[in-house]
Amino acid sequence: MEKRIDIVQRFLKSRAVRFIAMLFILLSITSVVFSSFKDFQQYGWLFQSFIHLASLVFLIEYMLRIYSAPALHPDLPAYRSRLKYIFSFYGLVDLVAVIPFVMTYFYWDTEIVHIIILPYVFVVFKLIRYSTAFQLILKVMKSVRSELLTAFTACLIIICFSAILVYFVEKGAQPEVFKNIGDSMWWAVITFTTVGYGDIYPVTPIGRILCAFISFVGIAMLAIPTGIISSAFIASMKDRLNKKD
Repeated sequence: MEKRIDIVQRFLKSRAVRFIAMLFILLSITSVVFSSFKDFQQYGWLFQSFIHLASLVFLIEYMLRIYSAPALHPDLPAYRSRLKYIFSFYGLVDLVAVIPFVMTYFYWDTEIVHIIILPYVFVVFKLIRYSTAFQLILKVMKSVRSELLTAFTACLIIICFSAILVYFVEKGAQPEVFKNIGDSMWWAVITFTTVGYGDIYPVTPIGRILCAFISFVGIAMLAIPTGIISSAFIASMKDRLNKKD
């Protein structure tokens, strides 16, 4: 039994499975995209068929991964290993990938099919398992998650403080625009990220000064996570080069 589980696990890690899985992931996402174009509505049956085929392939892969999960956690009982995979990030992504296999068969010609296919786009996260580049990104993000959490917490504090402040500054001049702190929060986010859609902005002198200040602070604060991630990437690449040497 254990030998068969190990064989299945090695099979799932093989290059052939990696290539086939990536091919079906990319083509299934392409099918979802093209199925939204009116010019390609006449080929809807083709997209539907391929999505079903891809979902069937993903279903087989999903069942094999559940079966071989004990090989990944030999220290745990078989049932706990399988439950750990099922409720893991990859397990949930794999589950989403097989939903259209059943659901779209009954609802393809109805409006509800768009609701069914919407979560199917999350199948792109399966690429993380098969792409070394995505795995490197995930590894880097995990290695600096505490630093990123600190940086984003600081950004959130500044955004909240600015939103509350501008609300009390602008609500007298623009009561229809800054109706509540929620609207002010929207202004703070688009200003802090220097997007500035122009749908909401301060008109009082103090409000404009605050807006300029938040824009400059936003540029500086957003550079912090960028620097953290960049330095982590450089360190990770140096480690990989050192291991090769």
